[in-house]
Amino acid sequence: EAADEVGTSGAAIPLEITCDDEAAKIYGDPGTLPANKGEIIACTTDSPISRDALQSTVDANGYVGTTLTSGAEVYRVLYRTERGNDEPGYSSAIVYVPDTPRAEQLPVIVASHGSRGQAPNCAPSLFHADGDYVRIDFERLVFPLVGAGYAVIAPDLAGYANYGAEGNPPSAYASAVDVSRSTLDGVKALRNLIGPYLTDEVIVTGHSQGGHTALSTLALAESYGVDGTLAGVVVYAPLWLSQRTWGAIFLLADSYPIAESPVTSAVTVWYHYTHGELLDGAGHGLDVFQEDERDSIKEFIDTSCWASSYPILESLGTLLTDLFDPSYTESIKMPAALGTECGDSASCNTWMDRFADDRPHIEDSAADVPLLFVYG
Repeated sequence: EAADEVGTSGAAIPLEITCDDEAAKIYGDPGTLPANKGEIIACTTDSPISRDALQSTVDANGYVGTTLTSGAEVYRVLYRTERGNDEPGYSSAIVYVPDTPRAEQLPVIVASHGSRGQAPNCAPSLFHADGDYVRIDFERLVFPLVGAGYAVIAPDLAGYANYGAEGNPPSAYASAVDVSRSTLDGVKALRNLIGPYLTDEVIVTGHSQGGHTALSTLALAESYGVDGTLAGVVVYAPLWLSQRTWGAIFLLADSYPIAESPVTSAVTVWYHYTHGELLDGAGHGLDVFQEDERDSIKEFIDTSCWASSYPILESLGTLLTDLFDPSYTESIKMPAALGTECGDSASCNTWMDRFADDRPHIEDSAADVPLLFVYG
């Protein structure tokens, strides 16, 4: 009956839980984690966004499409998930619930953000000024869906909230297992928020790094579990390349100087540091870097969001090989670039395995899920 009322009157969809926590609780110490993945730890209510405000924003961002029909109630949540090292974790997210739903019940839509940097201020749900350089990417991905009357949850991914706390490594950049788990548990979180107004269907969409997140989610959904039926995946310009790139680049370091190639430089640093912290333990994200550059690398990780240049990295050297331990770059560059053997180099074998693990394979049941793959 309630669903019928929403579908015919456009009344706001009521929540299944109270949502009156202070905003700071979304990004702070979660306390003792609940047992169930997807369970909401904290929820705060933000100011609603009107249909006109959404329309104005998407138009300014170059939107071409049908006129938007809905505004949204806006919430931020913190929910329980699991990390890529199999330890318990938690992810913050922003949730948009339409004030004029397009149907009596809606599919679950999870929106996976593009590259933003791994520092706490880079979390998209914060809308912090440090992340403004790529804010338009997030708005282009999420706002047309919200304005079309869909409910959308956009996870920050585990590691951003309560950044730097013990047992809470930063989000591992393009770690297929780490990011997909936060995404799949985001489905459960949205169901815990407005479950009666959702269908069994789940759609995952993502842009750039978020495209890799969405494809990883597709590849790993069966083994990890999804609350519902994964009915489709939509990716825009996804990071669909071998993660061996971040080892192979050392072979061509002269062709990608830091100042002229800020994107590849930053991602190479983010990938290595965040995987080391997640999989090797706190403090080990710096193991593959030059010893005398490690404090500055840590400063870069903790403070830098996606930008047109990275002065901290430029101050450390001209090439990426100036930042990393030579024994690592020498051992990894040929195997990563050309597929030669690592030999007896333990670090080479470890990182080659990680590169392979982060290449999601769309096979078995995942190959039957409709997939829209868009480049432009």
